[in-house]
Amino acid sequence: MKFRDRIFSSYLDDGEKIFHVAHRHLLIFKIDSAKPMFFGIVIPTILYLFFPQAWPIFALWGLGGLLGILYFFIDWYYDVWLLTNSGVVDVERNGLFDITSTRVEYHMMEGMSYTIKGVLQTFLNYGDITIDKLGSQTFVVLKDAASPKKLERLVMKYQEKFVNERSVRDHHTLKGMLSDMIAYHVQNKKININKKNK
Repeated sequence: MKFRDRIFSSYLDDGEKIFHVAHRHLLIFKIDSAKPMFFGIVIPTILYLFFPQAWPIFALWGLGGLLGILYFFIDWYYDVWLLTNSGVVDVERNGLFDITSTRVEYHMMEGMSYTIKGVLQTFLNYGDITIDKLGSQTFVVLKDAASPKKLERLVMKYQEKFVNERSVRDHHTLKGMLSDMIAYHVQNKKININKKNK
């Protein structure tokens, strides 16, 4: 079992497998963690060079900076789309204790779109991608997704695979039901013929 499968297993149904994990662009984590990096790591390190006798204060200050970076990393890492064998699971994390999960099954997808705005998003190839849920006003969005066009094609590929496997399963189920009905009908005909012959 892969590390990512263990981390995200609580969002999956029984028998569900993760094919792909789509994160927000890494630049978003770098931008969010720039402040704690500068104010929590760089500043205390520089001050330590001038005032080495106050190292305990700067060590605690640096630890606070590391915790701030860890907070933004967890926020970035857990804000994902899980592309599984049955649908897309949108996991959105706002802080440590605020988690929202929304599931859209492949057969319930009405449409998909992505938006890339601005020079930076165009140059670094990231933007927002949206899936509309069939028959409702519900939609799921992964903001600042890396390579949204590639992600859209990947979702469509897994959706097509799901639909093909489902139609094969339905075909085999229908075939089994028809053969059972024919066998039952033939069995009843034999019983009726035997009764008439007696």
